[in-house]
Order: sequence, then C-alpha cells, then structure tokens
Amino acid sequence: MLMPVGTPRHNEVIYRRRRIAALVILLVVIALAIWGLTSLGGEETDTDPAAATTTLDNSVDLTPETTTEETTEKTTAASSSPEDAAGSSVSAAEGTTEESPEPTGAPKDSCELSDLIITAGSNKPNFAPGEEPQLYMTVENPTAADCEVDLDDEVLRFEVYDLATNARVWADVDCNPAVETGTRVFPAGEERYFQAIWSRTTSAPERCSDRQPVPAGAYFLHTVIGDNPSQALTFNLG
Repeated sequence: MLMPVGTPRHNEVIYRRRRIAALVILLVVIALAIWGLTSLGGEETDTDPAAATTTLDNSVDLTPETTTEETTEKTTAASSSPEDAAGSSVSAAEGTTEESPEPTGAPKDSCELSDLIITAGSNKPNFAPGEEPQLYMTVENPTAADCEVDLDDEVLRFEVYDLATNARVWADVDCNPAVETGTRVFPAGEERYFQAIWSRTTSAPERCSDRQPVPAGAYFLHTVIGDNPSQALTFNLG
C-alpha cells in the first residue's frame, strides 16, 4: 500500500536534480562564452589604438617642426647675398646646400652698333707676289633684338695698315663706294658677311689718281662699321 505513494516523490526529486544540473551547465557555458568574448575584445582594444596613436603623433608633432626650422634657416642663408643665392641651391627636406651651375646671362633685348661683333678674315695668311688678297668681314648680332644701322652715317669699310709702322695704307671706301650703304638691319642672333678684294696699292680719301703698289711685307686688316672695329688680322705679302 506505501509503494504507490512513494514512487512519485522519488521521480520528482530526480527531475529536480536534473534541472539544477542542466542549469549549472548552462551557466558555465554562458560564463565561458562571456569570458571568451571579453578576452578577444581586450586584445583588440590594447593593440590598435596604441599603434594608431603612436603613428599620428610622430607625423604631426615632429616632422613639420623639423622641416619648418630647416627651411627657414637655409632659405635665409641662401638669400643673404646675391652671390650666394646665384651660386647654390637649398634642399629644405634634407637640410643641405648643393652647388648649382653658374647661371648663363640672357641676351640683351635691345641692340645698338656697339653690340655687334665684327670679325676680320682673309682667304689665306700669306700671298705670293702679285696675288690680290680676298678680305672678309663677319658681323654677328648676339642680342635678342634686330639691330638697325644707318650705314651712310656709320660707314662699313675695310682698312689695311702697315704692321711695321701702323700707317694706314688702304681702305676700300677711299676710291669706291662702300660694299653696303643705307639703313640695314642685322637680325637678332644671326651673322652677315661682306667681301672686298685689295689690289695691293695705296689709297687715301680723294687721292685716287696716283696709287702706288705696296712693298712686300707684313700688314694687318681691320673691318669696321662706324666706330666699331674688328680685332686686327695679320697677313703677309710676298
């Protein structure tokens, strides 16, 4: 008669224990999950912000200040005198001064007679007896502007002098018109050429009726426009 009464109580105790055990296991699993998530979150927080903060601070606080100081100091030194500024260049990033090539001067943007470069030449340095020298003039305009010259006022001419005495013995304009007259333009950056042939006789202005042969010896030539002469060119007559 007692067995039917005690059986339900025994089963209820077993079920209660099982429920408690299951609850404990569930709590342990939840605790482990929470611990695992906390550990992973802590590692990410400890690593990334510190690295990001260090990188940002270095780029903002140090690099601009260093670059600014070096640039100001070197620029002031290079600009302190025109010679220093022209002869060197400053590297702000490295803080060093490097030598640079000397600047080449730009050509003048205007031209006048004195700017023209006149050069004398001949077809040979030594001439046989009776051989007439061929004489040349080169006119160079080294400027960046065309040069306009009135050759009626600034006469273009060939002049020969005795090397021993420096006496003028001949000029092409003494007894003949100049090879070019009137207003002429010498273009910027270009050369023009002129030629005369000397008969190996003397001459002087308005004295052309009694021209005498010159003796053998050393002579020199000037080619001239106005008061702008070439360097002397020496040659020998046999």
